[in-house]
Amino acid sequence: MIVVPGFMSMRPLRKVEVKKRDCVCQILGRKIRVKKPLPGVILAGCSACILLISQVMMYRSLICMVGLMAAFGFRVGATSLDHLTVGSTTYSNVTVFGANATDLFFSSDQGLGNVKLKFLDPELQKQFNYNSNAAEKVEEQRVAADKAYQANLAATLASRVKLAAEERESQVKAAYSQAGFGEAVSDDSPLGQKAPELSFTNWVGGSPVLSGKLTLISVWSPKSAACKKWISPINELHRVFAGKLEVIGVTTASEAEVANADPKVDFPMAIDPKGNFLFDAGVTSLPCVLLVDSNNVVRYMGHPAAVTTNTLQGLLKGDER
Repeated sequence: MIVVPGFMSMRPLRKVEVKKRDCVCQILGRKIRVKKPLPGVILAGCSACILLISQVMMYRSLICMVGLMAAFGFRVGATSLDHLTVGSTTYSNVTVFGANATDLFFSSDQGLGNVKLKFLDPELQKQFNYNSNAAEKVEEQRVAADKAYQANLAATLASRVKLAAEERESQVKAAYSQAGFGEAVSDDSPLGQKAPELSFTNWVGGSPVLSGKLTLISVWSPKSAACKKWISPINELHRVFAGKLEVIGVTTASEAEVANADPKVDFPMAIDPKGNFLFDAGVTSLPCVLLVDSNNVVRYMGHPAAVTTNTLQGLLKGDER
């Protein structure tokens, strides 16, 4: 305790520690924190090293090229030629810096280049140890390697395309399944298969344009009470989704029977007197609808009750995304 006359006793004085601050040095404009100031010689040396490394990185491609030329030059002794004629082309100030079984590598007034040894005159071929049999084998090996590479590349691309198509198909199936249109459970199912061609010659109400649209195909008969029940709902879908959904009908009835149907059909109707479409599509009961996507793939086949305004709106929004 410290006692000062005329004052009350005071607490013991504490030792105050003063933290040493780090020094900041600048090397080529970069701030570096150090414990102690660096001598000027060290700073200059660091700057020089950083500058040298930067220059090496800038010219690394040129350095590699020079190294390559030097390596080839040691192999063939960096032969100099006044000119080199290959076919109709003549090179001047030629320096040959490399050769292998098939090619000669050189620099000239036209820059870096290479030529096939088999195209040179016999004297130069002899100078660079050209062997036609050995060169032919090397060329065959290269051709085989190129073919193998191209085949492998084609297989890789085909695999990627297939995987992308399968992923897309999986997403489409999931969208239709989520909408409540069901999923295929056997290979015989029409779902996921191409729809039969709509190659009809007789139409009531005009022939439709089906390219690039979601299409609803209604297979029905004007004589069936069950089919007549669903004409009005399908007419409504045709009206609500005009321009986005193409609705068509297919029937084995005559044009007169279709024209006199009650209720009236508002969408184009194809006349299929022999029932070819019904057979190709595998339709076994009426009424029946097929929902076909823009790629002419069947996504739903069954009773029209499953095709509602809400389900179609969800599918069309998904297509817009």
